[in-house]
Amino acid sequence: MVCINNDITSRSAHYGLNEADVTYEFIVDGFHLTRLTSLYQSIPAREIGPVRSARWPNIHTTYMFDGILACSGGSDGIRYLLKNEVGFPYLDADSEDPESVTYFFSVGDNYRTRLRTSVDRVRRWMIDTAKTCDVSPLLPYCLEVFTPWLEGQKSNPRPVERASFSFSGTPQDFWADEATTVRIPYPEKNGVEWRYDASSGLYLRYQSGAVHMDQATGQQISSENVIVVFAEHELTNIVEDSLGTLSVKINLYGFGDLRVFRDGKVYEGTWRANDQSPPRWLGPGEQPITLKPGRTWIQVVRTSDRISYQ
Repeated sequence: MVCINNDITSRSAHYGLNEADVTYEFIVDGFHLTRLTSLYQSIPAREIGPVRSARWPNIHTTYMFDGILACSGGSDGIRYLLKNEVGFPYLDADSEDPESVTYFFSVGDNYRTRLRTSVDRVRRWMIDTAKTCDVSPLLPYCLEVFTPWLEGQKSNPRPVERASFSFSGTPQDFWADEATTVRIPYPEKNGVEWRYDASSGLYLRYQSGAVHMDQATGQQISSENVIVVFAEHELTNIVEDSLGTLSVKINLYGFGDLRVFRDGKVYEGTWRANDQSPPRWLGPGEQPITLKPGRTWIQVVRTSDRISYQ
């Protein structure tokens, strides 16, 4: 799982988003910006970035998916939580690779856009961590996950213990409405729009009124599924920057309202999640809403936000 910058400067330097299985977008920094976290499982993306600092929602998402979090620093409060109070592997460029030559690499000198990583570079960190398992605070992961990489295994040897999303190539018949355009009103002119392209069966992404491109593929960012998750947001006392901007805590555990968009249609329902399970997408009668095989973007919004679609 990689933390990716998403301010207006960085969007022209996005790499690897079309190769992510799942991407989260959520509001950060005093409700001024959004940030992305992309999850890589099926495609060994060679360039991912620009990598930036972690935020509070990364704690919940990494726990839910039993993942490894890769980022570049964070505020003092978030770093303390990641280093001392969480139980998942955490790769921080600032402390593990300050010269950006091993697990990360640098392109240019703009701190907002320069840092990138790859799936293989994160795996290299797993191997190097396995070599020092006896002194690692991540001993359980070393023994179960990292050490087998030293033996040349090419996949995660630990049994998958988390439930997957439900998928089907055929849309279910309880969809609520047609939805070929989806608008998400993120604050400070960061609004997102997805437009359904019937010829490809994909939703195409726009942000701040502009086409959103993946520079790794030279193609517009797209997704088979777009999920809007309504969740409680609150300001914390954690200061994110020198201006005193406060961190936003988003409660991604529990349950809440959601909309699932696939094949030009919208499904209404409820999400449920906890620290031991990825989210479940439930429709009428709590039957699972099946996603279209492919990628999924999860747009996290406030409970007071009003999205629109037609």
